[in-house]
Amino acid sequence: MIRNRLVQALRPQLLRSSVVLACTVAASGYVLASEQAVGQVSLLIGAARVVHMNGTSEPLKRGASILVGDRVETSANGHVHVRFIDKGAVSVRPDSILEVQAYRYDVDKPQANELRLRMEQGTSRSISGAATDADKNRFRLNTPIAAIGVRGTDFIVQADASGVRATVADGAIVVGALGNGCSAAALGPCTGADARLLSADMGRLMAEVRPGERTTHVVPAAGGIAAVAGAEERVAAMNAAESAARAASLAAAEAKGFAPLRESDRAAADLLSIASASVAELNSPADLTAQLVWGRWRVSGAAANDNVSVQYSKVIDGRHWTTANNRDGDVLLRMSDPSNPNQELRPISDTPIVEMRLSRAQASFEYGNKQTEAATVNGGSLTLDFDRRTFATALGLSSPTGGKTELRMGGDIASDGTFAVRSNTQMVSGALSLDGKEAGYLFERAVGNGLFRGKTLWGR
Repeated sequence: MIRNRLVQALRPQLLRSSVVLACTVAASGYVLASEQAVGQVSLLIGAARVVHMNGTSEPLKRGASILVGDRVETSANGHVHVRFIDKGAVSVRPDSILEVQAYRYDVDKPQANELRLRMEQGTSRSISGAATDADKNRFRLNTPIAAIGVRGTDFIVQADASGVRATVADGAIVVGALGNGCSAAALGPCTGADARLLSADMGRLMAEVRPGERTTHVVPAAGGIAAVAGAEERVAAMNAAESAARAASLAAAEAKGFAPLRESDRAAADLLSIASASVAELNSPADLTAQLVWGRWRVSGAAANDNVSVQYSKVIDGRHWTTANNRDGDVLLRMSDPSNPNQELRPISDTPIVEMRLSRAQASFEYGNKQTEAATVNGGSLTLDFDRRTFATALGLSSPTGGKTELRMGGDIASDGTFAVRSNTQMVSGALSLDGKEAGYLFERAVGNGLFRGKTLWGR
């Protein structure tokens, strides 16, 4: 009891552990259960949260640490990937709950390794890592009525009121009903006569345990799990390269960080008059022939009031990432120039200072307990100084709850045409087209207890 209280008292500090700490633990080859991060959120689409062992919870973010006792809960549009220290992984699909019950990884003592997960509901895909290489009996995934042990590496499990179903993409698993010698506290597969082995070599079959039954049935894969398995296969086939590029691009965008807002740049932005725009036309479908287009790669689709972004797969050809919002799944895609290998800004302009026109914009206002309402961009101004490589911008914003406010920001433009500036209450992150004729940026403006958020596109 004293130890548990100590762990709970230290948990807030543990949750703030950095990726550096996680990497240090991995390098040492030993993870002590309940005391260190055992995994990290490598992908987050939609909404999800983590419930900690002490009962507190918080929204999940990409890069967040996962500890023993943590429970990952996804919403109807949520999808989370967790990468463990031993390079194993689990994908938690929408409307699912998965808990890390135990984790121990010791390179020098593989016989002491253990990994036990519990999927309370929903669908997950598990790929085992180094912790179970020496002894696959050190892994267990429990559901409310069945236990899954591995004889291979890659499988999908689905649990709901009608029972538990599992399919195998690589290797083999053993599925057995809990009870009668099959304990949820144990590791490895249940070996009773009613348990069944399912391997990828057996074709499109699934292992199924129904409520109240002791025997595992091996039957043709059907229903929701067949669709999930097929979707996982298609995603893996089509998006492996895209996912790697997306992760690398997002990491690069995040690595650039934000410059602080300088007083001189704020003064320049304060001098701008906000040019009026046709509000009805701003939140309108993107021009797919433009050099800059907002792509949307989240599977849940656009926000209710977002007509600006386009499905990522429809506009990625010939374009590359510039800036991105991992939370919303928005990415500003820029047309690439094969003759410009470093994709550097090469502005085409008769004058060093250019005034841009706001062509498209989408905004929302967030307040209270995760409440969101549509907001309006009433107009804006964007001035580019190509000689000094600086920008200054202003937006007029309003919503029923947030009232009226203005965003005013300015700063430097990097050699690749990107820019990112933040103050205590505002943020912009965007890019210019390589010829300097188009621009786009994400923005945030804090007002009281709320936050205006959105994206823009500009042209000459």
